[in-house]
Amino acid sequence: MRDRELYETAQRCGLHPQWIDAHGKRRGVSPESLRALLVAMQADAASAHAGEHVPHLVTTAARRPRFMLPRHLGHELERVRVEFELGGTQGYAAKVARDGSVRLDSDLPPGYHTLEVRGARLTLAAAPARCFGVIDSVGETDARSWGLAVQLYGLRAPRDIGVGNFGALAELARSAARDGAATIAISPVHAMFAADPGKFSPYSPSNRCFLNVLLADALDLVGPRDFDQLTRSLRLTAEVAGLRRAKLVDWPRAAAAHRRVFEAVFERFEAGTIAGASDFAKFRRDRGAALTHHACYEALHEYLRSTGATDQSPALRDAQSSGALAFSHANTRALTLHAFLQWCAARSCAHAQSVCRSHGMAIGLIADLAVGVDPGGSECWMRPRDMLAGATIGAPPDMLNAIGQNWGLTTFSPLALAREGFAPFLDILRASMRHAGGVRIDHVMSMLRLWLVPSGAQPRDGAYLSYPADDLLRLVALESWRHRCIVIGEDLGTVPAECRTRLAAAGVLGMDVLPFMQSGKDFTAPARWRGEAVAMTSTHDLAPVAGWWSGRDLDWRGRLDLFGDSTEAAERAVRDRERTQLARMLRRARIARLSERAPPDSAVDAAIDTVARSPSPLVIVPVEDLLGAKEQPNLPGTIAQHPNWRRRYPGDAATLLGKPKIAARLRRLQRGRRKAP
Repeated sequence: MRDRELYETAQRCGLHPQWIDAHGKRRGVSPESLRALLVAMQADAASAHAGEHVPHLVTTAARRPRFMLPRHLGHELERVRVEFELGGTQGYAAKVARDGSVRLDSDLPPGYHTLEVRGARLTLAAAPARCFGVIDSVGETDARSWGLAVQLYGLRAPRDIGVGNFGALAELARSAARDGAATIAISPVHAMFAADPGKFSPYSPSNRCFLNVLLADALDLVGPRDFDQLTRSLRLTAEVAGLRRAKLVDWPRAAAAHRRVFEAVFERFEAGTIAGASDFAKFRRDRGAALTHHACYEALHEYLRSTGATDQSPALRDAQSSGALAFSHANTRALTLHAFLQWCAARSCAHAQSVCRSHGMAIGLIADLAVGVDPGGSECWMRPRDMLAGATIGAPPDMLNAIGQNWGLTTFSPLALAREGFAPFLDILRASMRHAGGVRIDHVMSMLRLWLVPSGAQPRDGAYLSYPADDLLRLVALESWRHRCIVIGEDLGTVPAECRTRLAAAGVLGMDVLPFMQSGKDFTAPARWRGEAVAMTSTHDLAPVAGWWSGRDLDWRGRLDLFGDSTEAAERAVRDRERTQLARMLRRARIARLSERAPPDSAVDAAIDTVARSPSPLVIVPVEDLLGAKEQPNLPGTIAQHPNWRRRYPGDAATLLGKPKIAARLRRLQRGRRKAP
């Protein structure tokens, strides 16, 4: 393929042959990178029949419906017929515009309807104008809501197995609801790797359609006395007690103990001494082939690991289709066990959301949808034709990272999404909303474009790939109303202005996080924060306020040589200046008289006052800030050097919010919300 033809093909498939760097300079993408990325997108196969392909699904706004059809269907079209999702049919006059789009003569009800045109039948997804919102959840009279953010694995309960679980989350929810919280936001709880518990970053999951089984609560199926008897019979009492007392999660040891406990629970379930057989059977029917494939992946990989196979072995790379099905028929009990573990996790998660709602939380849980998955995980194994095999996602070079970033994750090809009627995207979206009142979409810019890096290449040798943003945003809006689920988009960092404008128009809330709320040489007063964003003191990737104020994050970065082209002295000078600027803003806004040398606890209180007084419909404060903690859950750029995703909270979840310091900060947050504009 000649270079000119290559560039035309790339652009037709959504790849950008050029991009603008952080200095405003136009950069070109090499022909080698474009060829590699087209192969990763399986562009040849996707475009072979593009002209004659009848799409499975097209999207439109419900008001003034307008949608795209292939030319052979839309050419000189004058009338279509719509079969409504809830029954009934109606004919519509159709007008075809110059760009090939079809406009109907009257509005549609929101929903998934069937469009009949020239003998073809396809799904027409008609979306409301915006997503289900906070006001829709809480009502106009309670338009200044607040909630908590918690690292679920960090919670403690009297009978956890070394990892916080959904049962502990339910206990925290009871307490938070009594204090008036509308929501609890959690990090991703996607399925991880049963055969490799050393992989535990929630943002590098195996499969976004299923749950991390280590978060299942055994007490959903057995009582406390039975649990204690069971751990004694397994000679695990001391082991579990030690795991429970530890300050950090030991994922491999906790996973091993958890598995032994749940295998024993499974044996009792098989014997009929634990109820729920009909519910489990229904769960398997409802989740269908996807659950079977995920369970097969887990069982097969555990078996191959037991034979000494590694991540790089042909046995693990090539165990697909027929071999997997043959394995599943010969190992039905192993598949049933993994399906059972998913059922246990789903029951526990549903119970936590039920507790939230039954105790008065208007929103309840806010789930987190990761931007991508591990290329060696279950999701890629199940959907090899839909994923970007041979490419990973990341970020181009910028001011903070001269070589760019490669996150080691992959996700769907936009060509596959169109081919499959957006089914892969809808599957993960619905899974995230199933037991939640909200969802946070990680790296929400991915709905417009993603930076792709060819396998083996440097991040700087990647390219941007466009995604069908209109279609994806319409589907998000439609699903959010069907699930009565608010939507938050993680829009931190360098974000094109167009992205935030489109997200706000679609009712997707952005994120205003205190350390990033700076303009020029000053922090922005909370009254000028966005009314269409969630206000937060910090996030899991940043130091909590006390750690930021005291420079604890800089201590870590200096110890691990993570300053890149800068120096520790320069970064500490920046932080000193930022503390001064924040203190000045607090005084001008009449929030707090805080000196640059104030103790960290005073800075935390001032930060809570700041976010509370923003015009945001929802304020979220991480538990780390309520505690006044200095250590952050995750330090970007590290894996084993820092205890990422391992820190546990002090005290049990049921009583955590009753600690005097936390209770005082919750009262401060409530008072501040009453003063919000």
